[in-house]
Order: sequence, then C-alpha cells, then structure tokens
Amino acid sequence: MWIRILSALLGIPLLVFVLASGEKMLTAALVIVSSIALREFYGIFKRVDIFPFQAAGLISGVVINISAGVYGQAALAHASTVMIVCTLVCFAIMIVQNRARILDLGVTLVGIVYVSILLSMLLFVYSLEQGHIIIWLVFVIAWLGDTFAYFVGINLGRHKLCPRISPKKSVEGAIGGLLGSVLGSVAFGLIVLELYRLDLSLLMLAFVGLIGGIMGQLGDLAASILKRYAGVKDFGNLMPGHGGVLDRFDSILFTVPVVYYIIGMLVSS
Repeated sequence: MWIRILSALLGIPLLVFVLASGEKMLTAALVIVSSIALREFYGIFKRVDIFPFQAAGLISGVVINISAGVYGQAALAHASTVMIVCTLVCFAIMIVQNRARILDLGVTLVGIVYVSILLSMLLFVYSLEQGHIIIWLVFVIAWLGDTFAYFVGINLGRHKLCPRISPKKSVEGAIGGLLGSVLGSVAFGLIVLELYRLDLSLLMLAFVGLIGGIMGQLGDLAASILKRYAGVKDFGNLMPGHGGVLDRFDSILFTVPVVYYIIGMLVSS
C-alpha cells in the first residue's frame, strides 16, 4: 500500500507540471502516455493468441492524439478518417499474408477507440472555455473515486460487487467511491467557482461527480474484464503499486467523456 501511495505522490507533481505548461506540453505528454497504454492494451491479447496490428494501431493513435492537440474538438472528424485508413491498411496486410485476421483487426480498432480517442478527449476538455481549470475535474472525480473505493473497500467491504470480474471489489467500496467522486467534485467547485468565475452550480458539479464516478467505476470494471479475459493481473508494471499506465488511467477513460459533454454543454450554453 505504501508503494502505491508513494507512486501516486510522485506522479502528482508531474501531472501539475504538464497541465500548467499549456496545450503543447499536454499534447506531447498525451502522445507518450497514450502510446504506452495502447501498447499495453495490445500486449495482453498476445497471451490468448490474438496479435493486433500493433504498428498500424500505434501510428493511428499518435495521429489522433496530435490531431486533438491541433484541432481540438474538430479532431473527432479526423479520427474517423484515421480509423478508415487503419482498417484498409490492415486488410492490405491480410491480403499480403494470405490470412484473414479478423480478431486481430477488431482488437486493433477497439484499442484505438478505447485508449487513443478517449484519452484525446482530455484535450477536448482543455480546449473548452476555462478548460485549463475544468480538466482538473476529470482527475479529481476519477482518482478520488478510486482512492475512496480502495480504502472504504479495505476497511468496510463485506459484499462482493462483481466477483466474477473483480473479486476484491465490494459494494461498500463502490458506494465509498461514488461518495469520493461527488465530494471531490463539490470541493473542486468551492475552490474554483469564485476564483475563476466559472458559471457552474455546486448542485450541477455534484451531479457531474455522481455520473462521472459511476462511469469511472465502469471503466475500472471494463479494464478488469479485459485483464481477466487475457489472464493477467495488470496491463503492465511501469508504475509501482499501480501496474501499468493503463491501470492508472482506466477510470479516466470513462470519466472524461462525462465531463466533456456535460460541462461542455453547460459552458457553451
């Protein structure tokens, strides 16, 4: 547990530096994080004899990440073009190899959506009005939810949540996680609403925290079911106490669309 806490404490200053350095630094960091996470995603499937088109997927992911940094929200249109090109390239490889690799293609494309596109939405949030502040809400909701769920589950967990998917997760931990997400979102509001004049109510932020917390936990369970399918405990071992990069960002992947669409709709209205 102490390794987990120390690893998190070392990562927070790095996150602060990246988010405070501006959009170019965030884009560069996202390209690196997304590429490592996508490589981890592809890597676990090799254990079940599925071999994604890794080079095509990684290149596509990088193009999507950079496009998000350059074009912001408009990059979704470019992402569809990248997906089409990637699909055609993979079919061309199949023709050259004279072997249909449909499962490999499916995992390749799912990885691009699951990792590259969802992580790119951090840049969509950043491109919103006051986005350099709002982006912190994504991490507050996801990581406070994870933290509360972890400690409440350890100390009070009695009833299994999804024993076939993640045996250690409990109903009590899930409730604690939602409480952490909501409280974190409200605390975020109390700190920044007046300071940065954001036109958002605490009630709305509590709602975003609740929905974001639910989605973050679904993201965690989605990652668990993928790892169970591949027969691995973690996506990687790059971060001591946390597994791989994707293990640390699994809840972020499902939280960021909530913040982007709900807060984005409110900010633009």
